[in-house]
Amino acid sequence: MPKVKFPYFTRRRLLWLAILLVAILLYIPINQFQHGGVQLNLPIDSQIPLFPPAITPYLLGSVIFIAFPVLAALYVKPKEFEPYAVSILTAAVISCLAYLIFPTFVTRPDVTSNDFFSQVIKLLYQTDRSYNAAPSGHTFFTLISCCYVSRWLPKLKWVWGIIAALIIASTLFTRQHNILDVVCGLALGALAYFAGRFTQRKWNLDFAS
Repeated sequence: MPKVKFPYFTRRRLLWLAILLVAILLYIPINQFQHGGVQLNLPIDSQIPLFPPAITPYLLGSVIFIAFPVLAALYVKPKEFEPYAVSILTAAVISCLAYLIFPTFVTRPDVTSNDFFSQVIKLLYQTDRSYNAAPSGHTFFTLISCCYVSRWLPKLKWVWGIIAALIIASTLFTRQHNILDVVCGLALGALAYFAGRFTQRKWNLDFAS
């Protein structure tokens, strides 16, 4: 069998990948041990229905959390991985601080149907507590990933735009987030993306190459 080669993968990049994954996965202990807080809900949020099939793009967003940093570390060219790493780390750190300093939660609906998608929604509700609502992690990680993949693969940017829109919409139709949670996620995602690009332009980063 042909040997798989990752020409841009280095020990330094492996270290930075580990740092990124740890920062991303800090969501889990904060979510499990969080309590109290406020709900950032608007009157229109109560009009958004639970749509169980939306769990499909929502779970795709969960895969993106882990898959994109790994794929970027393996395949992205030197000096292109670094701004992405800065963006992901910026978003992860700011979001964790927000979850700890200003706890937020959502009120989820009762799931009464027993179809396949509803069963998956019930499992999600059991494993992922209703905390860490704002900013929406699915929103900011998806936005960052979409922006960078659009740079790396510009011919497919419309595909990634559609995927990003579906994932972000799914956060509402699974009732995992309210509208303001998504707005905060979009703001953080944009901030983190531009932070990565700014540091690249200013310092010509190569810390993981």
